[in-house]
Amino acid sequence: MRRSDRRGRSDGFSLLELLLACGLGLTLTMAALTAVFGDGDLGRRLGRQLREGQRLERSLTLIAGDLQRGTVLALDPTAAGLAPACGLAGRRPVLQILGSDGRLTTYSVGAPPDAIWRGWVLMRCGRAFGSDGQPNPTAAFQNRVVLDGLDPAPPQPFICPLPAGQLLLGTAGLPLAACAEAASGLVELRLLLRLGSPRERPQRLQGERSVQLGDQSGMS
Repeated sequence: MRRSDRRGRSDGFSLLELLLACGLGLTLTMAALTAVFGDGDLGRRLGRQLREGQRLERSLTLIAGDLQRGTVLALDPTAAGLAPACGLAGRRPVLQILGSDGRLTTYSVGAPPDAIWRGWVLMRCGRAFGSDGQPNPTAAFQNRVVLDGLDPAPPQPFICPLPAGQLLLGTAGLPLAACAEAASGLVELRLLLRLGSPRERPQRLQGERSVQLGDQSGMS
């Protein structure tokens, strides 16, 4: 009878064993949840970077199109006589592109026009586009946000990669920077985004583009 009681007691678990098992299970559960939520955060960050990278490339494509249709690119965007067709509200003109119609298309960077935008913006003052995807020659000039979330303080100044390139005056430290080579008509662009809230460690995205100005002789 005693032998049978001892066998029954040896088949069960002590309170200490149960507590250890529960603690181990809880630890494994927390580790699994951490891995799942960690992967979710990583996925969200990667998804955001992909979306922002696409917006960055679309903006560079838009700028490239205006340069390819242009005849003159001002090496000093703030030179006297280069008055944009739109009010810039304190934003800095970066690209002043003269079209074949004698009108300027202006890209500027700076504070947003409304609170709905994230940080600094890139704005385009130019003719609206028609259904064919080309600027409508009869349309009025409009000042529109092209891209928001620009990096207001790039960590490194823009260095022109063109052998005989000239930096557009005052743009090296801006989120949109450019340089041009008069002999070849090539224009190099750099556009920077800064992702994340002020409480987060900033993530930067950089886009670059090499563009042929429409008129190879047209730089002033």
